[in-house]
Amino acid sequence: MKKELLVASALVSTLGAAGIAEAASSTISGHHKVGVTGKDLDSSSTNTRASDQQSTFTVSISETTDSGIKISTGFDLAEESSGSATHDPSGLTLTFTDGSKLDLVEAGTATGSHAVSVPGAGGEQGISATTVNNAPTAITMGAASDAIGFEYHTAADAFGVEGLKASVSFASNDTALVTQTSQTASIETTYSVGVTYVTDAGDSTVTVGAGLVEATNNNSTTTEENSAMHIGLTAVTGDLTVGVGYGTGTYVQTGGDLVQVDGDFTSAGAKYVSGDITFAVGMTSAEGKDEAYGTAFSSAADARDTIGASIAYAVASGVTATLGYTDIDDKDEGAASTNTSGSSWYVGATISF
Repeated sequence: MKKELLVASALVSTLGAAGIAEAASSTISGHHKVGVTGKDLDSSSTNTRASDQQSTFTVSISETTDSGIKISTGFDLAEESSGSATHDPSGLTLTFTDGSKLDLVEAGTATGSHAVSVPGAGGEQGISATTVNNAPTAITMGAASDAIGFEYHTAADAFGVEGLKASVSFASNDTALVTQTSQTASIETTYSVGVTYVTDAGDSTVTVGAGLVEATNNNSTTTEENSAMHIGLTAVTGDLTVGVGYGTGTYVQTGGDLVQVDGDFTSAGAKYVSGDITFAVGMTSAEGKDEAYGTAFSSAADARDTIGASIAYAVASGVTATLGYTDIDDKDEGAASTNTSGSSWYVGATISF
């Protein structure tokens, strides 16, 4: 209870001392994607094709107080990755006059804020099917948190170091104890830190990002907690960007299969911009041992390797045409998973506003 009161009092005292302005400004943004995808699964000799239409619509709201503190929030009326969900409200962000920020409610984790963006193939291609493969899908594995919490972001050049930014996050919400392996675990308390450092190296701009996360859960049968880290690097030289990222750790899944996972994830890629055309290539390699809650890691690992490429062409202002291709190799407990392995392509356009 003290933790929740601390977060609430921080919000109230900050707003109360700021001298709230009378009006708020709003902007809208979003995009609409229209295309066709194709799949060639290892489990079938028949290629399949389908239309692909996705939209996002976001409303952003902000205002600056008389003392110079910017208060911002927003909500999504449509999200391309959320299926039938049509409304997703955001938390609150306070941006202070020195450039530092405080996110309150649904703040996320500091480790997630400092994951570098490694280039990879664009497009909506991919293979989705029922699977028990629990290999990690990103370098930010284990970065789960409750919505009741905060994240503090430093201003630029943190601690007097040029190019350094850092953040720390905390979230906590007590939930009822569960005592069976068949009961889904819920994340209770999460601590996380992250840093990003940007510097010049000759003609290149180099960005390094890293993060750590620790989280507890409410299921007494689990023998693992969320404990993970990641590090990544990108280098931009003129029109060429290259990058690599790596994450490793243990974590408890709170949806889908009720398992605890010991895994790692690697990504690497490059992109090159030539006028209105962007070429991109990328690969990922993931491996994870998954066991039921409370079971020691002993089985063969699940694995997922991907390699892909894409070409994007800026047709007009706000309009981009994309051609993408990805090949996926999936293994469950060391055995080939043919219904989730194969190749996929995409051709389509994105219209942004």
